Amino acid sequence: MNTRHVIELSPSGKTFEAGDELLLDAMLASGLPVPFSCRRGACGSCKVVVAQGQYRAKRLAPGTPSPSYPLAANEMLLCQSHACADMRLEIPGWSLDAPALVVEATVLSKRALSPDIIELVVMPDMPLAARAGQYLKFRLVDGDSRCFSIANLPADGDGRLIFQIRRVSGGLFSETLLGDLDVGDLLHVEGPFGACTWQDDDVAPVVLFATGTGYAGIKPILLTALKRDVEVTFYWGGAQAADFYDRAFLDQSVIDCPRFHWHPVLASEGRVQDVALSHGHRWEEAQVYACGNGGMINQARAGCLEAGLPAHRFVAEAFVPSGPSSVDTLLNSLDETWEKVGPRYSLDGMLAAREKSVRALASIASQLKVGMTTEAALEMAARQLQTMGASHTWHPTYIRFGDDTVRPPREGIDPSRTLRPSDIVVVDLGPVWDGYEGDYGDTFVFGEAPLHLDCHKVLHEVFDETREAWLRGMTGVELYDFAEERAVAKGWRLSRNLAGHRIADFPHALFGNKELADLDITPSEMVWVLEIQLCHPVLPIGGFFEDILMR
Repeated sequence: MNTRHVIELSPSGKTFEAGDELLLDAMLASGLPVPFSCRRGACGSCKVVVAQGQYRAKRLAPGTPSPSYPLAANEMLLCQSHACADMRLEIPGWSLDAPALVVEATVLSKRALSPDIIELVVMPDMPLAARAGQYLKFRLVDGDSRCFSIANLPADGDGRLIFQIRRVSGGLFSETLLGDLDVGDLLHVEGPFGACTWQDDDVAPVVLFATGTGYAGIKPILLTALKRDVEVTFYWGGAQAADFYDRAFLDQSVIDCPRFHWHPVLASEGRVQDVALSHGHRWEEAQVYACGNGGMINQARAGCLEAGLPAHRFVAEAFVPSGPSSVDTLLNSLDETWEKVGPRYSLDGMLAAREKSVRALASIASQLKVGMTTEAALEMAARQLQTMGASHTWHPTYIRFGDDTVRPPREGIDPSRTLRPSDIVVVDLGPVWDGYEGDYGDTFVFGEAPLHLDCHKVLHEVFDETREAWLRGMTGVELYDFAEERAVAKGWRLSRNLAGHRIADFPHALFGNKELADLDITPSEMVWVLEIQLCHPVLPIGGFFEDILMR
């Protein structure tokens, strides 16, 4: 007899029934959104806290390795467990009510901050969980859109959103639609998006850069730093004195917060990045945020890194051009069978997840030390991802030293293997950020061993050449045949154990696990990850690099 048990999910109170099937399968059958990925107990995506009730572990076939994800005494994995009674479960970092991507917002007020800057205040019809530094898209009736940074901390008030918008001559929104808006009018906004967000570091001195209304994106980060009494210096570039439209607030903050300094930089006096670099900051310890025109961001990044700033400590917003909704354009081009995505899928969200994953990998790599064991490195990586705000890992974090770099992800490694002074290291991350899957991996060389250096060089050459082949229209099958040819021509072997995969809003596993190497169509951008793993033909030396296919 298949006894049915009632499973309650706390704190929502929502329930589903489970019998002999795995709890993951029962929850999926109920239609409730559930985080999961690997289904083999390795990634931890479906981890839950058992608040009440009894369960039993899945029976494994002889020779099947036990689930490797570490669990506390009150935790279990939905993909590895059966209910034995009614239960009450909690899913950390997961909401059963996924926030809507597009919401209505009511105009509360509109006023001029300067001759060409308008402050627009709106109230969304539902709370938005916006991080300091994120932005929204304003959806227009013709499918067009405009992106504006949220210039306040909504969670610190009643949820209202403040925007600072510059009038642009001939601009559809800023010069025409904005002028016609009245209190009580409704807008449709999409988001929030953006990876230029507060990094939860209350120790590092903060340096902020902004040009023009890039200040709107920087102000919430500044507000966060002031609340936490962090040492912070702000450089704001403008063409004329009127461009520093929030001077009164900044001047008062200097009086109220002794650890805060700000510098208005007129274009006639120089560039914000040059002024900042002349001030002798402790760049090797700093955390830098930048928002504004692309030229300033690129030059500030180059200057700060040259002055000693670690690369992962420079955080800037990726430019998203105005125009028709990018997600609508992309969705219309996706293959209906192999390229399905979830209801929250967004190009902006995917780009932000990629940016955060790249920064996370750089931060983790910077903390690898000679003598560290693989086990210690994995623990450090888990802490770093949690600190940076990852809610889950949709696949396990993989770190491989030395001989283990030739092993595929599902093959066991030696957790006590230590990082040697002359070594090669692979780091592969699969974090989930704000409901979007990130996936980024790379190889790092310690020392100057010629074969290690050659592996790193050839690895990136093969990846770049294969990506170029994708741009020429190759199918997934053709891409991996091409990559294999290029690897052999350069004296290395392509491992087919890692053959590319899907990526989307979490969890993409709902739509299957098709490998890129088996895809007989040209893959679309922003929904596939190209993986390249190279191995030496004879020696235990390997390298790995992966990234989202994007133009």
